[in-house]
Amino acid sequence: MAIRNVAGGALGILGASRFSLVSLIVFSLVSNLLMLTGPLFMLQIYDRVLASRSIPTLAALSLLVVVLYGLYAVIEIIRARMSARTAAIFEERLAPLTFSAAVRLRLRPGADCGDPVRNLDTIRSFIAGPAPVALLDLPWVPVYVAIVYAFHPLLGLVAAGGALCIAILLAINEWRSRGIAREVTDTSRRRHADSDDAGRNAEAIVAMGILPAALGRWLGRSQAYSKVQLRAADQTAFYAASTKSFRLLLQSAVLAVGALLVIEGQINAGLMIAASIITARALAPVELLVGQWRHFVSARQAAARLQQALDATVTEPRHLQLPSPTSELTVTELATGPSEAGPTMVTGVNFALRAGDGLGILGSSGSGKSSLARALVGAWPALSGSVRLDGSELEHFGPEVIGASIGYLPQAVELFDGTIAENISRFAASAGPDDVIAAAKAADVHGLIASLPNGYDTRVGEAGTRLSGGQRQRIGLARALYRNPFLLVLDEPNANLDAEGEAALQRSIAAARERGAIVIVVAHRPSAITMVDKLLFLRNGEQIAFGDKDDVLAAISPKAVRAVESRERRIANAS
Repeated sequence: MAIRNVAGGALGILGASRFSLVSLIVFSLVSNLLMLTGPLFMLQIYDRVLASRSIPTLAALSLLVVVLYGLYAVIEIIRARMSARTAAIFEERLAPLTFSAAVRLRLRPGADCGDPVRNLDTIRSFIAGPAPVALLDLPWVPVYVAIVYAFHPLLGLVAAGGALCIAILLAINEWRSRGIAREVTDTSRRRHADSDDAGRNAEAIVAMGILPAALGRWLGRSQAYSKVQLRAADQTAFYAASTKSFRLLLQSAVLAVGALLVIEGQINAGLMIAASIITARALAPVELLVGQWRHFVSARQAAARLQQALDATVTEPRHLQLPSPTSELTVTELATGPSEAGPTMVTGVNFALRAGDGLGILGSSGSGKSSLARALVGAWPALSGSVRLDGSELEHFGPEVIGASIGYLPQAVELFDGTIAENISRFAASAGPDDVIAAAKAADVHGLIASLPNGYDTRVGEAGTRLSGGQRQRIGLARALYRNPFLLVLDEPNANLDAEGEAALQRSIAAARERGAIVIVVAHRPSAITMVDKLLFLRNGEQIAFGDKDDVLAAISPKAVRAVESRERRIANAS
Protein backbone atom coordinates (compact mmCIF):
# COMPACT_ATOMS: atom_id res chain seq x y z
CA MET A 1 0.00 0.00 0.00
CA ALA A 2 2.79 2.43 0.89
CA ILE A 3 4.49 1.85 -2.47
CA ARG A 4 1.40 2.83 -4.44
CA ASN A 5 0.99 5.98 -2.36
CA VAL A 6 4.40 7.33 -3.29
CA ALA A 7 3.61 8.42 -6.83
CA GLY A 8 0.35 10.20 -6.05
CA GLY A 9 1.79 13.61 -5.27
CA ALA A 10 1.45 15.37 -1.91
CA LEU A 11 -1.82 13.70 -0.94
CA GLY A 12 -0.40 10.30 -1.84
CA ILE A 13 2.66 11.01 0.28
CA LEU A 14 0.59 12.03 3.28
CA GLY A 15 -1.64 9.02 2.62
CA ALA A 16 1.18 6.75 3.75
CA SER A 17 -0.52 6.90 7.15
CA ARG A 18 -4.30 7.26 6.89
CA PHE A 19 -4.76 7.78 10.63
CA SER A 20 -2.12 10.51 10.70
CA LEU A 21 -3.70 12.22 7.70
CA VAL A 22 -7.19 12.17 9.21
CA SER A 23 -5.79 13.47 12.51
CA LEU A 24 -4.00 16.31 10.72
CA ILE A 25 -7.21 17.25 8.91
CA VAL A 26 -9.13 17.34 12.19
CA PHE A 27 -6.49 19.46 13.92
CA SER A 28 -6.38 21.77 10.86
CA LEU A 29 -10.14 22.20 11.20
CA VAL A 30 -9.80 23.19 14.86
CA SER A 31 -6.82 25.44 14.13
CA ASN A 32 -8.64 27.35 11.39
CA LEU A 33 -11.73 27.75 13.55
CA LEU A 34 -9.56 29.15 16.34
CA MET A 35 -8.05 31.62 13.85
CA LEU A 36 -11.44 33.34 13.84
CA THR A 37 -10.80 34.33 17.46
CA GLY A 38 -9.15 37.63 16.54
CA PRO A 39 -11.85 38.91 14.13
CA LEU A 40 -14.67 37.83 16.46
CA PHE A 41 -12.93 39.50 19.42
CA MET A 42 -12.65 42.67 17.32
CA LEU A 43 -16.39 42.54 16.55
CA GLN A 44 -17.27 42.11 20.22
CA ILE A 45 -15.02 45.01 21.21
CA TYR A 46 -16.75 47.36 18.76
CA ASP A 47 -20.29 46.04 19.24
CA ARG A 48 -20.37 45.38 22.97
CA VAL A 49 -17.44 46.83 24.90
CA LEU A 50 -17.19 50.24 23.25
CA ALA A 51 -20.94 50.57 23.04
CA SER A 52 -21.58 49.59 26.67
CA ARG A 53 -18.26 50.79 28.12
CA SER A 54 -18.38 47.65 30.29
CA ILE A 55 -15.06 46.74 31.84
CA PRO A 56 -16.32 43.34 33.15
CA THR A 57 -17.35 42.43 29.59
CA LEU A 58 -13.88 43.44 28.33
CA ALA A 59 -12.23 41.36 31.06
CA ALA A 60 -14.38 38.31 30.30
CA LEU A 61 -13.73 38.56 26.56
CA SER A 62 -9.99 39.06 27.15
CA LEU A 63 -9.84 35.99 29.38
CA LEU A 64 -11.69 33.95 26.75
CA VAL A 65 -9.27 35.13 24.06
CA VAL A 66 -6.28 34.13 26.20
CA VAL A 67 -7.75 30.63 26.62
CA LEU A 68 -8.54 30.26 22.91
CA TYR A 69 -5.12 31.46 21.76
CA GLY A 70 -3.50 29.14 24.29
CA LEU A 71 -5.52 26.29 22.80
CA TYR A 72 -4.44 27.45 19.33
CA ALA A 73 -0.79 27.26 20.38
CA VAL A 74 -1.31 23.70 21.66
CA ILE A 75 -3.04 22.70 18.42
CA GLU A 76 -0.21 24.16 16.30
CA ILE A 77 2.40 22.35 18.38
CA ILE A 78 0.48 19.10 17.93
CA ARG A 79 0.18 19.69 14.18
CA ALA A 80 3.92 20.27 13.84
CA ARG A 81 4.73 17.20 15.92
CA MET A 82 2.26 15.09 13.96
CA SER A 83 3.78 16.24 10.66
CA ALA A 84 7.21 15.16 11.87
CA ARG A 85 5.86 11.81 13.04
CA THR A 86 3.92 11.27 9.82
CA ALA A 87 7.18 11.79 7.97
CA ALA A 88 8.89 9.30 10.29
CA ILE A 89 6.12 6.72 9.71
CA PHE A 90 6.39 7.22 5.96
CA GLU A 91 10.16 6.73 6.03
CA GLU A 92 9.89 3.73 8.33
CA ARG A 93 7.47 2.01 5.96
CA LEU A 94 9.51 2.63 2.84
CA ALA A 95 13.07 2.54 4.20
CA PRO A 96 13.62 -1.23 3.76
CA LEU A 97 12.29 -1.23 0.19
CA THR A 98 14.20 1.97 -0.61
CA PHE A 99 17.52 0.61 0.63
CA SER A 100 16.98 -2.63 -1.28
CA ALA A 101 16.19 -0.64 -4.43
CA ALA A 102 19.32 1.49 -3.97
CA VAL A 103 21.47 -1.65 -3.79
CA ARG A 104 19.80 -3.37 -6.75
CA LEU A 105 19.98 -0.25 -8.93
CA ARG A 106 23.77 -0.33 -8.66
CA LEU A 107 23.56 -3.53 -10.72
CA ARG A 108 21.63 -1.66 -13.42
CA PRO A 109 23.86 1.16 -14.63
CA GLY A 110 21.32 2.27 -17.24
CA ALA A 111 18.53 2.95 -14.74
CA ASP A 112 17.82 6.67 -14.36
CA CYS A 113 16.00 6.75 -11.03
CA GLY A 114 18.47 8.82 -9.05
CA ASP A 115 19.47 7.77 -5.56
CA PRO A 116 16.39 6.23 -3.89
CA VAL A 117 17.68 7.03 -0.39
CA ARG A 118 18.18 10.71 -1.23
CA ASN A 119 14.76 10.78 -2.88
CA LEU A 120 13.22 9.38 0.31
CA ASP A 121 15.07 12.01 2.36
CA THR A 122 13.67 14.74 0.10
CA ILE A 123 10.12 13.45 0.56
CA ARG A 124 10.48 13.12 4.31
CA SER A 125 11.85 16.67 4.65
CA PHE A 126 8.88 17.95 2.69
CA ILE A 127 6.32 16.06 4.79
CA ALA A 128 7.91 17.27 8.03
CA GLY A 129 8.01 20.88 6.78
CA PRO A 130 5.33 23.59 6.75
CA ALA A 131 4.09 23.04 3.18
CA PRO A 132 1.77 20.03 3.85
CA VAL A 133 0.11 21.91 6.72
CA ALA A 134 -0.42 24.85 4.35
CA LEU A 135 -1.99 22.45 1.85
CA LEU A 136 -4.43 21.32 4.54
CA ASP A 137 -5.25 24.97 5.29
CA LEU A 138 -5.83 25.76 1.60
CA PRO A 139 -9.45 24.42 1.48
CA TRP A 140 -10.33 27.04 4.12
CA VAL A 141 -9.68 29.91 1.70
CA PRO A 142 -13.23 29.77 0.21
CA VAL A 143 -14.66 29.39 3.72
CA TYR A 144 -12.97 32.60 4.87
CA VAL A 145 -14.01 34.37 1.67
CA ALA A 146 -17.59 33.22 2.27
CA ILE A 147 -17.47 34.68 5.79
CA VAL A 148 -16.25 38.00 4.39
CA TYR A 149 -19.03 37.82 1.79
CA ALA A 150 -21.53 37.33 4.63
CA PHE A 151 -20.29 40.59 6.15
CA HIS A 152 -21.08 42.34 2.86
CA PRO A 153 -21.22 41.07 -0.76
CA LEU A 154 -18.89 43.80 -2.02
CA LEU A 155 -16.22 42.83 0.54
CA GLY A 156 -16.64 39.19 -0.47
CA LEU A 157 -16.18 40.04 -4.17
CA VAL A 158 -12.98 41.98 -3.44
CA ALA A 159 -11.60 39.09 -1.35
CA ALA A 160 -12.62 36.51 -3.98
CA GLY A 161 -11.02 38.52 -6.78
CA GLY A 162 -7.81 38.81 -4.82
CA ALA A 163 -7.81 35.09 -4.06
CA LEU A 164 -8.27 34.37 -7.78
CA CYS A 165 -5.32 36.59 -8.70
CA ILE A 166 -3.09 34.86 -6.15
CA ALA A 167 -4.27 31.46 -7.45
CA ILE A 168 -3.16 32.53 -10.94
CA LEU A 169 0.24 33.50 -9.52
CA LEU A 170 0.44 30.09 -7.87
CA ALA A 171 -0.38 28.32 -11.15
CA ILE A 172 2.29 30.30 -13.02
CA ASN A 173 4.80 29.50 -10.27
CA GLU A 174 3.91 25.80 -10.56
CA TRP A 175 4.36 25.84 -14.33
CA ARG A 176 7.75 27.57 -14.15
CA SER A 177 9.01 25.56 -11.17
CA ARG A 178 8.84 22.12 -12.80
CA GLY A 179 11.78 22.52 -15.13
CA ILE A 180 14.02 24.40 -12.73
CA ALA A 181 13.40 21.90 -9.92
CA ARG A 182 14.42 19.09 -12.27
CA GLU A 183 17.56 21.02 -13.22
CA VAL A 184 18.46 21.48 -9.55
CA THR A 185 18.10 17.74 -8.96
CA ASP A 186 20.08 16.74 -12.06
CA THR A 187 22.98 19.14 -11.47
CA SER A 188 23.13 18.14 -7.80
CA ARG A 189 23.21 14.46 -8.74
CA ARG A 190 26.03 14.96 -11.24
CA ARG A 191 27.98 16.99 -8.68
CA HIS A 192 27.65 14.24 -6.06
CA ALA A 193 28.54 11.58 -8.65
CA ASP A 194 31.81 13.36 -9.45
CA SER A 195 32.63 13.61 -5.76
CA ASP A 196 31.87 9.90 -5.24
CA ASP A 197 33.99 8.95 -8.27
CA ALA A 198 36.91 10.96 -6.94
CA GLY A 199 36.62 9.26 -3.56
CA ARG A 200 36.60 5.77 -5.10
CA ASN A 201 39.63 6.58 -7.26
CA ALA A 202 41.58 8.60 -4.70
CA GLU A 203 44.77 6.52 -5.07
CA ALA A 204 44.94 6.93 -8.84
CA ILE A 205 44.06 10.63 -8.61
CA VAL A 206 46.89 11.39 -6.20
CA ALA A 207 49.46 9.04 -7.73
CA MET A 208 49.01 10.18 -11.34
CA GLY A 209 48.45 13.88 -10.71
CA ILE A 210 44.79 13.81 -11.75
CA LEU A 211 43.72 15.97 -8.80
CA PRO A 212 43.80 19.33 -10.64
CA ALA A 213 41.74 17.92 -13.52
CA ALA A 214 39.32 16.19 -11.15
CA LEU A 215 39.01 19.40 -9.12
CA GLY A 216 38.36 21.44 -12.27
CA ARG A 217 35.67 19.01 -13.36
CA TRP A 218 34.00 19.07 -9.94
CA LEU A 219 34.19 22.88 -9.77
CA GLY A 220 32.51 23.04 -13.17
CA ARG A 221 29.67 20.89 -11.83
CA SER A 222 29.51 23.05 -8.71
CA GLN A 223 29.28 26.24 -10.73
CA ALA A 224 26.46 24.80 -12.82
CA TYR A 225 24.69 23.72 -9.63
CA SER A 226 25.21 27.15 -8.07
CA LYS A 227 23.79 28.90 -11.14
CA VAL A 228 20.65 26.82 -11.25
CA GLN A 229 20.25 27.19 -7.48
CA LEU A 230 20.44 30.97 -7.86
CA ARG A 231 17.85 30.87 -10.64
CA ALA A 232 15.55 28.80 -8.46
CA ALA A 233 16.09 31.10 -5.47
CA ASP A 234 15.44 34.20 -7.62
CA GLN A 235 12.23 32.73 -8.96
CA THR A 236 11.06 31.74 -5.50
CA ALA A 237 11.89 35.20 -4.13
CA PHE A 238 10.03 36.91 -6.99
CA TYR A 239 6.80 34.96 -6.57
CA ALA A 240 6.99 35.00 -2.77
CA ALA A 241 7.47 38.77 -2.68
CA SER A 242 4.76 39.30 -5.30
CA THR A 243 2.29 37.14 -3.39
CA LYS A 244 3.04 38.80 -0.07
CA SER A 245 2.79 42.33 -1.43
CA PHE A 246 -0.45 41.50 -3.23
CA ARG A 247 -1.89 39.97 -0.05
CA LEU A 248 -1.04 43.13 1.91
CA LEU A 249 -2.50 45.25 -0.89
CA LEU A 250 -5.66 43.15 -0.86
CA GLN A 251 -5.94 43.50 2.91
CA SER A 252 -5.71 47.26 2.53
CA ALA A 253 -8.20 47.17 -0.36
CA VAL A 254 -10.72 45.31 1.81
CA LEU A 255 -10.10 47.87 4.55
CA ALA A 256 -10.66 50.74 2.11
CA VAL A 257 -13.86 49.24 0.69
CA GLY A 258 -14.99 48.52 4.25
CA ALA A 259 -14.33 52.14 5.23
CA LEU A 260 -16.47 53.27 2.31
CA LEU A 261 -19.27 50.97 3.43
CA VAL A 262 -18.96 52.27 7.02
CA ILE A 263 -19.23 55.86 5.74
CA GLU A 264 -22.34 54.89 3.82
CA GLY A 265 -23.74 53.21 6.96
CA GLN A 266 -23.96 49.72 5.43
CA ILE A 267 -21.66 48.03 8.00
CA ASN A 268 -20.04 49.00 11.26
CA ALA A 269 -16.31 49.53 11.95
CA GLY A 270 -15.97 46.13 13.65
CA LEU A 271 -17.04 44.30 10.50
CA MET A 272 -14.65 46.42 8.44
CA ILE A 273 -11.60 45.47 10.53
CA ALA A 274 -12.73 41.85 10.93
CA ALA A 275 -13.10 41.51 7.14
CA SER A 276 -9.57 42.85 6.65
CA ILE A 277 -8.12 40.42 9.19
CA ILE A 278 -10.02 37.41 7.80
CA THR A 279 -8.95 38.22 4.23
CA ALA A 280 -5.31 38.31 5.30
CA ARG A 281 -5.76 35.00 7.10
CA ALA A 282 -7.50 33.43 4.11
CA LEU A 283 -4.52 34.07 1.81
CA ALA A 284 -1.78 33.28 4.35
CA PRO A 285 -1.52 29.56 3.39
CA VAL A 286 -1.30 30.51 -0.30
CA GLU A 287 1.59 32.85 0.47
CA LEU A 288 3.32 30.10 2.45
CA LEU A 289 2.80 27.61 -0.38
CA VAL A 290 4.36 29.96 -2.93
CA GLY A 291 7.45 30.24 -0.77
CA GLN A 292 7.60 26.46 -0.36
CA TRP A 293 6.52 25.54 -3.90
CA ARG A 294 9.97 24.58 -5.15
CA HIS A 295 10.23 22.08 -2.29
CA PHE A 296 6.79 20.76 -3.19
CA VAL A 297 7.83 20.24 -6.83
CA SER A 298 11.12 18.63 -5.76
CA ALA A 299 9.27 16.26 -3.42
CA ARG A 300 6.80 15.34 -6.15
CA GLN A 301 9.61 14.60 -8.61
CA ALA A 302 11.48 12.64 -5.95
CA ALA A 303 8.31 10.61 -5.31
CA ALA A 304 8.03 9.79 -9.01
CA ARG A 305 11.69 8.71 -9.16
CA LEU A 306 11.31 6.63 -6.00
CA GLN A 307 8.22 4.96 -7.42
CA GLN A 308 10.14 4.19 -10.61
CA ALA A 309 13.00 2.69 -8.62
CA LEU A 310 10.66 0.53 -6.54
CA ASP A 311 8.76 -0.64 -9.61
CA ALA A 312 12.03 -1.62 -11.26
CA THR A 313 13.51 -3.53 -8.33
CA VAL A 314 10.92 -4.62 -5.76
CA THR A 315 9.35 -8.04 -6.22
CA GLU A 316 6.33 -9.44 -4.46
CA PRO A 317 7.17 -11.73 -1.50
CA ARG A 318 6.64 -15.44 -2.10
CA HIS A 319 4.33 -17.22 0.31
CA LEU A 320 5.56 -20.73 -0.54
CA GLN A 321 9.18 -21.09 0.54
CA LEU A 322 11.16 -23.69 -1.39
CA PRO A 323 13.71 -25.80 0.49
CA SER A 324 17.41 -25.15 0.09
CA PRO A 325 18.87 -26.67 -3.09
CA THR A 326 21.09 -29.74 -2.68
CA SER A 327 21.54 -31.57 -5.99
CA GLU A 328 21.96 -29.70 -9.30
CA LEU A 329 22.49 -26.46 -11.23
CA THR A 330 21.01 -26.22 -14.73
CA VAL A 331 21.60 -23.35 -17.14
CA THR A 332 19.48 -23.34 -20.30
CA GLU A 333 19.87 -20.96 -23.28
CA LEU A 334 20.92 -18.21 -20.89
CA ALA A 335 21.32 -14.64 -22.12
CA THR A 336 22.14 -11.95 -19.57
CA GLY A 337 23.02 -8.29 -19.17
CA PRO A 338 22.79 -5.58 -16.51
CA SER A 339 19.09 -4.90 -17.21
CA GLU A 340 16.32 -5.67 -19.63
CA ALA A 341 16.88 -2.32 -21.31
CA GLY A 342 20.67 -2.70 -21.46
CA PRO A 343 22.97 -4.62 -23.80
CA THR A 344 23.16 -8.42 -23.80
CA MET A 345 26.63 -9.37 -22.54
CA VAL A 346 26.35 -13.18 -22.71
CA THR A 347 24.09 -15.37 -24.81
CA GLY A 348 23.44 -19.02 -25.60
CA VAL A 349 24.93 -20.59 -22.44
CA ASN A 350 23.93 -24.20 -21.69
CA PHE A 351 25.37 -26.53 -19.07
CA ALA A 352 24.37 -28.70 -16.11
CA LEU A 353 26.30 -29.53 -12.95
CA ARG A 354 25.66 -31.99 -10.14
CA ALA A 355 26.54 -31.75 -6.46
CA GLY A 356 30.29 -32.01 -6.04
CA ASP A 357 31.13 -30.81 -9.56
CA GLY A 358 33.71 -28.12 -10.18
CA LEU A 359 33.51 -25.86 -13.26
CA GLY A 360 36.11 -23.45 -14.57
CA ILE A 361 34.98 -20.61 -16.85
CA LEU A 362 37.69 -19.52 -19.29
CA GLY A 363 37.92 -16.84 -21.93
CA SER A 364 39.83 -13.74 -22.87
CA SER A 365 39.15 -10.32 -21.35
CA GLY A 366 35.73 -9.07 -22.35
CA SER A 367 34.44 -12.51 -23.25
CA GLY A 368 31.64 -12.34 -20.67
CA LYS A 369 33.02 -14.47 -17.84
CA SER A 370 32.15 -12.05 -15.03
CA SER A 371 28.80 -11.30 -16.65
CA LEU A 372 27.95 -14.99 -16.59
CA ALA A 373 29.07 -15.24 -12.96
CA ARG A 374 26.73 -12.38 -12.01
CA ALA A 375 23.82 -14.12 -13.71
CA LEU A 376 24.56 -17.43 -11.95
CA VAL A 377 24.17 -15.79 -8.54
CA GLY A 378 21.16 -13.68 -9.52
CA ALA A 379 22.93 -10.30 -9.49
CA TRP A 380 22.03 -9.86 -13.18
CA PRO A 381 18.69 -10.97 -14.64
CA ALA A 382 18.19 -13.75 -17.16
CA LEU A 383 17.12 -11.82 -20.26
CA SER A 384 16.20 -15.14 -21.82
CA GLY A 385 16.66 -18.74 -20.80
CA SER A 386 17.02 -19.70 -17.16
CA VAL A 387 19.29 -20.51 -14.23
CA ARG A 388 17.79 -23.26 -12.06
CA LEU A 389 18.77 -24.87 -8.79
CA ASP A 390 17.13 -28.26 -8.25
CA GLY A 391 14.77 -27.43 -11.13
CA SER A 392 13.55 -24.06 -9.75
CA GLU A 393 14.60 -20.65 -11.05
CA LEU A 394 16.57 -18.45 -8.66
CA GLU A 395 13.74 -15.95 -8.19
CA HIS A 396 11.44 -18.75 -7.02
CA PHE A 397 13.46 -19.08 -3.81
CA GLY A 398 12.98 -16.73 -0.89
CA PRO A 399 15.82 -14.24 -0.34
CA GLU A 400 16.88 -15.91 2.92
CA VAL A 401 17.05 -19.36 1.33
CA ILE A 402 18.87 -18.31 -1.83
CA GLY A 403 21.24 -16.05 0.11
CA ALA A 404 22.26 -18.91 2.40
CA SER A 405 22.61 -21.29 -0.57
CA ILE A 406 25.03 -19.11 -2.59
CA GLY A 407 28.58 -18.08 -1.84
CA TYR A 408 29.95 -15.39 -4.16
CA LEU A 409 33.41 -13.88 -4.41
CA PRO A 410 33.24 -10.99 -6.92
CA GLN A 411 36.23 -9.93 -8.96
CA ALA A 412 36.51 -6.65 -7.03
CA VAL A 413 36.23 -7.65 -3.38
CA GLU A 414 34.85 -4.86 -1.21
CA LEU A 415 34.20 -5.38 2.47
CA PHE A 416 31.85 -3.40 4.69
CA ASP A 417 32.93 -1.02 7.42
CA GLY A 418 32.77 -3.35 10.40
CA THR A 419 34.73 -6.12 12.05
CA ILE A 420 36.23 -9.11 10.26
CA ALA A 421 33.76 -11.38 12.07
CA GLU A 422 30.81 -9.26 10.91
CA ASN A 423 32.03 -9.35 7.31
CA ILE A 424 32.56 -13.11 7.31
CA SER A 425 29.12 -13.70 8.84
CA ARG A 426 27.50 -11.37 6.27
CA PHE A 427 26.33 -9.27 9.23
CA ALA A 428 23.83 -11.97 10.19
CA ALA A 429 22.13 -11.22 13.50
CA SER A 430 22.14 -14.93 14.38
CA ALA A 431 25.81 -15.50 13.57
CA GLY A 432 27.65 -17.67 16.06
CA PRO A 433 31.41 -17.69 16.62
CA ASP A 434 31.68 -21.35 15.61
CA ASP A 435 30.26 -20.66 12.13
CA VAL A 436 32.55 -17.66 11.64
CA ILE A 437 35.68 -19.53 12.69
CA ALA A 438 34.67 -22.55 10.58
CA ALA A 439 34.36 -20.33 7.49
CA ALA A 440 37.73 -18.70 8.22
CA LYS A 441 39.36 -22.10 8.59
CA ALA A 442 37.71 -23.32 5.38
CA ALA A 443 39.30 -20.34 3.60
CA ASP A 444 42.59 -21.04 5.45
CA VAL A 445 42.60 -17.48 6.80
CA HIS A 446 42.09 -18.24 10.52
CA GLY A 447 45.79 -17.95 11.30
CA LEU A 448 46.08 -14.62 9.48
CA ILE A 449 43.11 -13.21 11.40
CA ALA A 450 44.41 -14.52 14.73
CA SER A 451 47.71 -12.70 14.11
CA LEU A 452 45.99 -9.32 13.90
CA PRO A 453 45.98 -7.18 17.09
CA ASN A 454 42.23 -7.48 17.63
CA GLY A 455 41.70 -10.80 15.86
CA TYR A 456 38.18 -11.27 14.56
CA ASP A 457 37.18 -7.94 16.14
CA THR A 458 39.58 -6.02 13.88
CA ARG A 459 37.72 -3.30 12.00
CA VAL A 460 38.40 -3.39 8.27
CA GLY A 461 37.55 0.26 7.56
CA GLU A 462 35.39 1.60 4.76
CA ALA A 463 35.51 -0.83 1.81
CA GLY A 464 38.13 -2.82 3.75
CA THR A 465 40.84 -0.20 3.20
CA ARG A 466 42.73 -1.18 6.38
CA LEU A 467 43.57 -4.55 4.85
CA SER A 468 45.75 -5.46 1.91
CA GLY A 469 44.26 -6.68 -1.37
CA GLY A 470 45.23 -10.27 -0.61
CA GLN A 471 43.78 -10.10 2.90
CA ARG A 472 40.51 -8.68 1.58
CA GLN A 473 40.30 -11.45 -1.01
CA ARG A 474 40.86 -14.23 1.52
CA ILE A 475 38.34 -12.75 3.96
CA GLY A 476 35.94 -12.38 1.01
CA LEU A 477 36.47 -16.11 0.33
CA ALA A 478 35.66 -16.89 3.97
CA ARG A 479 32.47 -14.82 3.61
CA ALA A 480 31.56 -16.84 0.51
CA LEU A 481 32.14 -20.09 2.40
CA TYR A 482 30.12 -19.03 5.47
CA ARG A 483 27.73 -21.82 6.54
CA ASN A 484 28.68 -24.06 3.63
CA PRO A 485 26.59 -22.76 0.69
CA PHE A 486 25.51 -25.20 -2.02
CA LEU A 487 26.63 -23.02 -4.97
CA LEU A 488 30.02 -21.34 -4.76
CA VAL A 489 30.93 -18.86 -7.53
CA LEU A 490 34.45 -17.41 -7.40
CA ASP A 491 35.40 -14.68 -9.88
CA GLU A 492 39.18 -14.45 -10.31
CA PRO A 493 39.71 -15.69 -6.74
CA ASN A 494 43.52 -15.81 -7.05
CA ALA A 495 44.00 -12.34 -8.56
CA ASN A 496 45.67 -10.91 -5.43
CA LEU A 497 47.00 -14.09 -3.85
CA ASP A 498 50.57 -15.22 -3.36
CA ALA A 499 51.65 -18.86 -3.60
CA GLU A 500 50.51 -19.59 -0.05
CA GLY A 501 47.14 -17.98 -0.72
CA GLU A 502 46.69 -19.96 -3.95
CA ALA A 503 47.43 -23.21 -2.15
CA ALA A 504 44.84 -22.30 0.48
CA LEU A 505 42.33 -21.49 -2.27
CA GLN A 506 42.83 -24.89 -3.91
CA ARG A 507 42.30 -26.64 -0.58
CA SER A 508 39.10 -24.64 -0.03
CA ILE A 509 37.74 -25.60 -3.46
CA ALA A 510 38.57 -29.27 -2.90
CA ALA A 511 36.93 -29.26 0.54
CA ALA A 512 33.78 -27.55 -0.76
CA ARG A 513 33.44 -30.13 -3.54
CA GLU A 514 33.97 -32.99 -1.11
CA ARG A 515 31.04 -31.85 1.04
CA GLY A 516 28.79 -31.75 -2.05
CA ALA A 517 28.92 -28.10 -3.12
CA ILE A 518 29.00 -27.00 -6.76
CA VAL A 519 32.06 -24.80 -7.28
CA ILE A 520 32.38 -22.45 -10.27
CA VAL A 521 35.67 -20.62 -10.79
CA VAL A 522 36.17 -17.76 -13.26
CA ALA A 523 39.85 -17.81 -14.13
CA HIS A 524 42.66 -16.38 -16.21
CA ARG A 525 45.53 -18.19 -14.52
CA PRO A 526 45.74 -21.98 -15.03
CA SER A 527 46.38 -22.62 -11.34
CA ALA A 528 42.82 -21.55 -10.52
CA ILE A 529 41.31 -24.47 -12.47
CA THR A 530 43.50 -27.15 -10.95
CA MET A 531 40.74 -28.35 -8.64
CA VAL A 532 37.84 -28.41 -11.16
CA ASP A 533 36.82 -31.25 -13.45
CA LYS A 534 34.81 -29.37 -16.09
CA LEU A 535 35.44 -26.29 -18.23
CA LEU A 536 33.30 -23.79 -20.09
CA PHE A 537 34.95 -21.57 -22.70
CA LEU A 538 33.48 -18.20 -23.73
CA ARG A 539 34.38 -15.92 -26.60
CA ASN A 540 32.68 -12.62 -27.43
CA GLY A 541 29.87 -13.42 -25.03
CA GLU A 542 29.05 -16.83 -26.56
CA GLN A 543 29.65 -20.34 -25.29
CA ILE A 544 32.23 -22.10 -27.49
CA ALA A 545 32.79 -25.29 -25.53
CA PHE A 546 31.67 -27.11 -22.39
CA GLY A 547 32.61 -30.49 -21.03
CA ASP A 548 35.34 -32.42 -19.24
CA LYS A 549 38.42 -30.34 -18.56
CA ASP A 550 40.83 -32.27 -20.75
CA ASP A 551 38.43 -32.34 -23.71
CA VAL A 552 37.76 -28.59 -23.55
CA LEU A 553 41.45 -27.75 -23.15
CA ALA A 554 42.19 -29.79 -26.26
CA ALA A 555 39.34 -28.11 -28.14
CA ILE A 556 40.51 -24.60 -27.29
CA SER A 557 44.20 -25.19 -27.93
CA PRO A 558 45.79 -22.47 -30.07
CA LYS A 559 45.66 -24.70 -33.14
CA ALA A 560 41.98 -25.50 -32.62
CA VAL A 561 41.14 -21.86 -31.95
CA ARG A 562 42.89 -20.76 -35.16
CA ALA A 563 40.95 -23.37 -37.13
CA VAL A 564 37.65 -22.17 -35.73
CA GLU A 565 38.51 -18.53 -36.46
CA SER A 566 39.51 -19.43 -40.02
CA ARG A 567 36.23 -21.27 -40.56
CA GLU A 568 34.27 -18.30 -39.17
CA ARG A 569 36.10 -15.92 -41.53
CA ARG A 570 35.29 -18.12 -44.51
CA ILE A 571 31.62 -18.19 -43.54
CA ALA A 572 31.60 -14.41 -43.08
CA ASN A 573 33.29 -13.83 -46.46
CA ALA A 574 30.86 -16.18 -48.17
CA SER A 575 27.87 -14.38 -46.71
